[in-house]
Amino acid sequence: MIPFQNPTIYLGALRIDEPVSAITDIIICLVCFYGFYKTKALSAYKPVSLYRWFFMFTGLSTLVAAIMGHAFLYYFGTNAKMYGWLFGIAGTSFAQFAAMYNTRGLIGESVFKKLILFNSLEVMAATAMVFITWSFVVVEVHTAYGLLLNVVVLEFINYKKTESLLSIKIIYGIGLAVVAVLCHIFKFAYSVWFNHIDLSHVFMALSMYVIYKGISLYEEVKSVLRSI
Repeated sequence: MIPFQNPTIYLGALRIDEPVSAITDIIICLVCFYGFYKTKALSAYKPVSLYRWFFMFTGLSTLVAAIMGHAFLYYFGTNAKMYGWLFGIAGTSFAQFAAMYNTRGLIGESVFKKLILFNSLEVMAATAMVFITWSFVVVEVHTAYGLLLNVVVLEFINYKKTESLLSIKIIYGIGLAVVAVLCHIFKFAYSVWFNHIDLSHVFMALSMYVIYKGISLYEEVKSVLRSI
């Protein structure tokens, strides 16, 4: 049993486990879908298009987690979590490639092509390992590698070179995601009705919103760069 696990509630005959954890997962999902929708006008730009799919697949991942991983896990079974894991791997992968395309002109074509090849192999390996091990640890490792060692590093390079508000907001957003992970690891829980999972979900929702605000600045950032 999860420490401070949300008590089960019933809506008539409908049993809902971990209701607050499910609701806060859905909040993350809604923020992601909002980010995907609101950046539609910028989808012609390759980096934004890829970041948009990061929002979409991360949203799908948290939606699956809310329904199959929390509220109705007893019905779907633990194996159903796999769908959410795969969506999560896909989401992180889109962010990786978005950061590569956003910094392509700075890192050079040779480095860009090597990163594309290496990260493509890494994504395929992570996907295969999920099916081999059936372990969420694979998703965690892939996410840490994809967001911290790819997105943060590349966007930091972009920020240092261009002072891009887009890049720094993405870095701040990922920083909030790290806080979310720490809440989960160290079991920061207020009560059974707002536990460490719920708190981490709140930080994740904030993370996605800050990243969205950064991506929404893409056209403005490009205009500034063209004027330099």
